[in-house]
Amino acid sequence: MNKTAVPFVTVTVPVYNTLKYLRQCLDSLASQTLKELEVIIVDDGSTDNSGEICDEYAKKYSNFKVIHQDNGGLAAARQTGLENANGEYIIVCDSDDWVEPDMYERLYNAAKETDADIAMCGFIAEYPDGRSVPQQKWFQHLDYEGHMKELFQAKYNNSWIRLVRRSLFTENGIKYEKGINLGEDWFILYKLMLTHPKLTQIDAKLYHYRKEFGGASYTNQVSMKQIMRARRVREWIELHYDNEVFSEGLFYMNLCHVFSCLRSKDCEFNYVRVYLKTRMKWKRFFNNKKTLKSIIVYSAKVFPVRLVSWTVKKLYKYQY
Repeated sequence: MNKTAVPFVTVTVPVYNTLKYLRQCLDSLASQTLKELEVIIVDDGSTDNSGEICDEYAKKYSNFKVIHQDNGGLAAARQTGLENANGEYIIVCDSDDWVEPDMYERLYNAAKETDADIAMCGFIAEYPDGRSVPQQKWFQHLDYEGHMKELFQAKYNNSWIRLVRRSLFTENGIKYEKGINLGEDWFILYKLMLTHPKLTQIDAKLYHYRKEFGGASYTNQVSMKQIMRARRVREWIELHYDNEVFSEGLFYMNLCHVFSCLRSKDCEFNYVRVYLKTRMKWKRFFNNKKTLKSIIVYSAKVFPVRLVSWTVKKLYKYQY
């Protein structure tokens, strides 16, 4: 890509101690069929040799740029990438994942052909035991209310499968909030959806999401401190979205909050007990769809929270 040209797409790559996988990620970005591509790598204070690899790729590829900063967490790294992006559209790629060679060309073409603000695709979950599991939520509704009702119930809220017109961020003052590193995808997506963007989707699994257990990456060390910060996401959504229209979705968010507490490394058992008593009524459980997650959460109203938490942590590696 000519450095003076405006890139069609900017890919931002937050990096924190992903030395083992970083080259595979960056190689997949360097091999993209979309040539009008800008890659902004944000080294968020890595303590391994990830920073050196970032510099290596920035020297090798003219469309790669690296920014080194003190560790501030995933949201801070994504915000740095957003602030330095120049593309018409923007998307995130996590540094321990990789993408298909034509991912960004296909998403960009779909967005341009339909004049969409957001273009979505599916992904492949890559497990440590070698399993590759295709995942795609095919939304039946792309209008605001219908789509939001589906979205509240879906797991597929990730930034890395959504190509977003960058002006949605800049013209509406939408930013990542530093410190919210759990649920940050939900937060930014629900902020974007309040602008009533035009949506499109393609039936293709183009992103490889690595399900790694353990390690020092952002999402493998879930703590109560992170979870309590993520409460800000749920509280903001409850404030900005109609509680009657989206009641089922808000119920599901409460389920996710309790489930995250149960699987955290330092679960505060009394907090879970109080939350279950005050926010998670039996009536809501019986009036909503029963899922494995909801059954686990509600079992903590019957069995000792400590026991349920221990069980969840033992079984979590088998859950998507």
